[in-house]
Amino acid sequence: MSRIRIVGGTITKTSKGATTIEVLDGHFKSNAAKENRWIGEEKGNTYHEYKAPEKKVEEKKEGVKEIECLTTLDFGSTNDKADGVNNPGMIFGKTYHFRVKSYLKDIPKNKLDIKWLLKYHNLSENKWEEISLSVKGDSVKITMNEKNMCGRFVYVRAYVKDHATEAELKIWKHNRFRWFNRMKVYEQIENRVKDPWKIDQGNSSLCGMASLYYAMAKKDSKAYEKLAKELYRTGEYTVGSYVVKPHDKALSMYETKPTDRNYVLMKMHYIDWIVLATTRSKESLNSKFVYTGFENGDMDMLKAVNWPDMLTRMCKEVAGFKNAESFDLGLLQIANKKGVSGKLNDAIGDMDILNLKIIDRKYKEGHTILMMIDSSMIEDSPGYNVKDLTTDSHWVVYEGGLNFIDVGDSKFVGFNIYTWGFDPVNQVDELGNTDKYKRPLIYGKQKISVESFKSNYYGYIEVY
Repeated sequence: MSRIRIVGGTITKTSKGATTIEVLDGHFKSNAAKENRWIGEEKGNTYHEYKAPEKKVEEKKEGVKEIECLTTLDFGSTNDKADGVNNPGMIFGKTYHFRVKSYLKDIPKNKLDIKWLLKYHNLSENKWEEISLSVKGDSVKITMNEKNMCGRFVYVRAYVKDHATEAELKIWKHNRFRWFNRMKVYEQIENRVKDPWKIDQGNSSLCGMASLYYAMAKKDSKAYEKLAKELYRTGEYTVGSYVVKPHDKALSMYETKPTDRNYVLMKMHYIDWIVLATTRSKESLNSKFVYTGFENGDMDMLKAVNWPDMLTRMCKEVAGFKNAESFDLGLLQIANKKGVSGKLNDAIGDMDILNLKIIDRKYKEGHTILMMIDSSMIEDSPGYNVKDLTTDSHWVVYEGGLNFIDVGDSKFVGFNIYTWGFDPVNQVDELGNTDKYKRPLIYGKQKISVESFKSNYYGYIEVY
């Protein structure tokens, strides 16, 4: 019989006997596929797939089989429903010692032929990263100072020829705030993306930061979500040229545990403390006046004060507003408000009421208004105590609903505000409580006297 092997091109074959055709790579075409017959339809002419001779795979003799970590791992949150804290892993900034434990068969003649590589999934950019290390040999010390590895598994590889098939060690690297359960943190972030008013300063003096992030979350919830998640995971977040992170002398904040007494006294949700306290720490006045995230006295509370100029600037740098301007919030104006001149002006004039009407108009135009008041206003308690400047001053966000009512010689005013983690409209907190602080929050029927408003109002920041 005749035999034809088709490699490429077109071939015409006339044959009287049976013909077998071998087809390379399945490129042969037949009009009689069911019978596997080729063009010509001659009886007995068949084809079959060509199979190349099998290559013998050589056994690898030289290569790394196993590696081990000689440095004791540190515990952190298990990040699950069990809410445990016995999850071993690496932490940011610490040096870890790795060593080859065994080889495939033969030990390399020159151990400097052994190379090292780190691989991890970069969550910030949603891609896999491979970092080849310059050091070579059967032992290596690696300082884990890549922030994007936090909250990810790191694959440490050692190899002679092929890093994909030789030794690999998979190790968890903790979130930067490693003691805080990621499941709870993400749930809280999701709640605040849906309802920004759930951002709550708790027992802290972080009202300015709460107002800032409430305004940000309302404007761009995705921006808030990204900031909150990245800050929790990596310990810092960059917005333009601004970096949100603790002050260099407050890095101990990263090691805070939810069970620590200082933290418990703050009565703050995980993500609120992480975002608000970290941001305020970054804005510490100087290296000798650093806010560390806790408030154990008047001095700590003073460190957390949110100065008008600072907050106005941060509305642009952090919250992403294009325009931010403060009104009546100069230091002299604020000081005079609680003095004799301020009391006299309030008694004979209605400038503050006029400002409130201007605030309401700007709010209706779509602008966001951060009001600086004394919290005594919310308690419907008038007063001109100069000490209130450091102990009672408070930031809230105006939310419309302005209305006035006269009862005989008495005048009252009502409007909606965001503060203390309450819904500005219904005035219930995240747990459904309506009177958490036993204060008649300003809204709806719970009006305050005009006197209470005037004596406790300072000024406002307008952002848009």
